[in-house]
Amino acid sequence: GENFVGTFFFFFFSPSSKHSSSQLYSHFKSILLTTYRSHARLLHKFPSMGSVTVCTRLLFDPNCFGISTIFSYSIQSYINEFQLRANLIQGKPVQLALMVHGIHGLYQEAFDHDDFWHSVCVTWSQNGGRWALYTDGLGLSRGDGLNSTDSIGPDGIFIIGQEQDTFGGSFKKDESFSGSITELHIWDRVLNGSEILTMEKECSPISSGLVFKWSGPDMEIESSLTKLRGDNPCQGILVRILHGDGRKLRGYQNLNQSKSPILNKVQEYLTL
Repeated sequence: GENFVGTFFFFFFSPSSKHSSSQLYSHFKSILLTTYRSHARLLHKFPSMGSVTVCTRLLFDPNCFGISTIFSYSIQSYINEFQLRANLIQGKPVQLALMVHGIHGLYQEAFDHDDFWHSVCVTWSQNGGRWALYTDGLGLSRGDGLNSTDSIGPDGIFIIGQEQDTFGGSFKKDESFSGSITELHIWDRVLNGSEILTMEKECSPISSGLVFKWSGPDMEIESSLTKLRGDNPCQGILVRILHGDGRKLRGYQNLNQSKSPILNKVQEYLTL
């Protein structure tokens, strides 16, 4: 990969305005990641998982190419336990692939590398090793045989934005994520296509089976990161993207042009 020292915004939000100012600060914030070591760790104790769904919204830095790790989950006995990876090739659509217990699925062309927000959901079940990928609420690809012998192991470390070469560490510059990501939620069951489409339309996670909901206090954020106040990007159309050296990359971009219809209000995120 190349050019992966870039910017990476996390957005946290609270669905209610009935909070104290300190509570609001803990929920209404975004995190600016500017180096290849930038990451967030979920503060969640994971059980053994015979089935799982992970959904998130993301925007890839349009000037970065190569392998990009959206998330990685490792256990002490097996580092490559569960990962969602992207392959970014100049002039080609973003490719996504799921890895379960070291078994790497084929890359699937997902959406244009177009500097717009996209939603991504992945599902997996130990029953037959069945898996599925969804983008922008619609089914992209599905298959089976992706680790049908073991459940995903318990007590692991879930890292956003980095591949783990050791348990919880040894990040690689050429496999890190560069861009923006928000609303990463995890369920302990396989969500069906109808449920995923509903979430895309309503911009809200389904509660049944939800074991991790995107929230600032439920993450361990790297101490060097810049913390920003911000709102849910589902309600915003203006985001400022900067390169890692602080240069303005392309200023404000209009997310109202996104293929996702829910991005329809104005919100501005500043880095200064």
